[in-house]
Amino acid sequence: MDSLNRANTNSLWSSVLVECLYQCGLRQVVISPGSRSTPLTVAFASHSGIEAIPVLDERSAGFFALGLAKQSHKPVALVCTSGTAAVNYFPAVVEASEACVPLLVLTADRPHELRNCGAGQTIDQIRLYGNYPVCQEEMALPSVSVEALEEMRDQLGRTFAAGFRGPVHLNCPFRDPLPPTPDQSVPGDFQLSDGFYSDLPVASSCTPTEPIKIDIQSGKGFILCGTETPENPAAYCQAVARLAEKTDWPVLADGLSPARNHAIPGVQPITSYDLILRNSDLRKSLKPECVIALGPLPTSKELRKWLSEIDAQIYHVHTMGKNLDPTGKVVQVLDQPVELLGNVFKFLERGDKPYCERWSVAQRQASEQIADAFESESSQNFEGRIAWKLPQWLPTNTPLFVASSMPVRDVEYFLPSNESQIKVYASRGVNGIDGTLSTALGIAHDNQSSVLLTGDLAFLHDSNGLLIRPKLKGHLTVILINNRGGGIFNHLPVASFEPPFEDFFATPQEVDFKKCVEGIGCEYIHVEQIDELKEYLSTMPLSGIRVIEVETDRHRDSEYRKQLFKSISQILV
Repeated sequence: MDSLNRANTNSLWSSVLVECLYQCGLRQVVISPGSRSTPLTVAFASHSGIEAIPVLDERSAGFFALGLAKQSHKPVALVCTSGTAAVNYFPAVVEASEACVPLLVLTADRPHELRNCGAGQTIDQIRLYGNYPVCQEEMALPSVSVEALEEMRDQLGRTFAAGFRGPVHLNCPFRDPLPPTPDQSVPGDFQLSDGFYSDLPVASSCTPTEPIKIDIQSGKGFILCGTETPENPAAYCQAVARLAEKTDWPVLADGLSPARNHAIPGVQPITSYDLILRNSDLRKSLKPECVIALGPLPTSKELRKWLSEIDAQIYHVHTMGKNLDPTGKVVQVLDQPVELLGNVFKFLERGDKPYCERWSVAQRQASEQIADAFESESSQNFEGRIAWKLPQWLPTNTPLFVASSMPVRDVEYFLPSNESQIKVYASRGVNGIDGTLSTALGIAHDNQSSVLLTGDLAFLHDSNGLLIRPKLKGHLTVILINNRGGGIFNHLPVASFEPPFEDFFATPQEVDFKKCVEGIGCEYIHVEQIDELKEYLSTMPLSGIRVIEVETDRHRDSEYRKQLFKSISQILV
């Protein structure tokens, strides 16, 4: 197939670049408008095998691409013009780096002779994103020669393969003319050899290290399933089941893990570990001698602090190629997918029955207490109750994106073990609220109808994401918890200092969300009670963006959450 655009040098170069990326496996690109990136935009938009999605705001575009890549587990490209446009990708690049999400960032740039001389829309874009990309290079200026195109092809092959571990940045300089204006410098009979693209590598998402054998000599241990959303949740859960069967150890599962949201034969996951560890007696008696941690550690500060205090052997299984151990207690990292663990571990003792039973008893007690509390009248409009109810209300397999701050913590605290097979996502690389709405839209795009659980500040911080609506293939329902401020700060020591707590930390807002949402052409619904959400979630629309606002009391919910933690942890034995 002849995919060359011979209009001019830039057009030819860019059409080869895009075809190279297609041959490597690229299938989606998010493009923001701009002049200097014209050759790339035309080439991507003209390629029939790559979905090109226009997004006006580069910051929103970066997170939309992040959501697409989280959903597909494959690299997604970003294209923007030169100058501050490229800077607006930075937050998404940082999150992609810390969470090892594959992004291919193509920033257009001025040629060398127009840099550092006052030319408009020109900044220093070399190593623009610091050390966050796993690979960053500057492309050569476009040239019509087979040798130059071969060098470009080889460069793209290397960088695309590297990008499965995180973001890649390619800075792409272009001289005028930028549009596909006919140019005498491109011979009409210019051709590439039939095998030009055949030398491109077929990239693999994971290259596991050589399997090793590890002997575990203790019966007091547990399997810890962290904040990981694997490509194949069923295979992940089967691997967890095999480990649990070999050990008889309890399985502690974060709210974002498939282990909490899928049936695992023979396993009843421990989901209330944060509450359990608030009991000082259980904190001592449940100390393990060994932990097998799968993926990034759970969000729980109680759990992380406890792991850093105890003297246990911790084996950390993940493929992210970086240090993910804030406890400082990991004795060995296994760079392998959970599904390929196979016979790595040999357990010389079965699980200690009294130890394992203490975990099970504490979990049953905590679950009963949470259920009793959430069925009572006093909790009817407590925001944490939404996380407890979602598995009952959402259709099977629903993708659910959870915002940082209180929503992701309430999911960890209260979302029960269930068999809904909901696919839970979150931005836990940097744990920020940046790009919350846009990332959720990326998860929803060309996917099953999806849901975002978010607070008001995270929503407002990325409200430009609503502008993606006309290009969204599919549907996103936003459950907007409006407690008029940052609820998580009510749980921090600074909450007792006034001033400046309310204005500078809680940052209350008085936005009319109905006007905000409907003004951009999205559907808005207001519910008075949390249980009214069930009506809107049991059957989901197939297209568009729908925002369902539920108003809660930030101060009341903060006190309720603290009292609930205290009362339940004291009852546990």
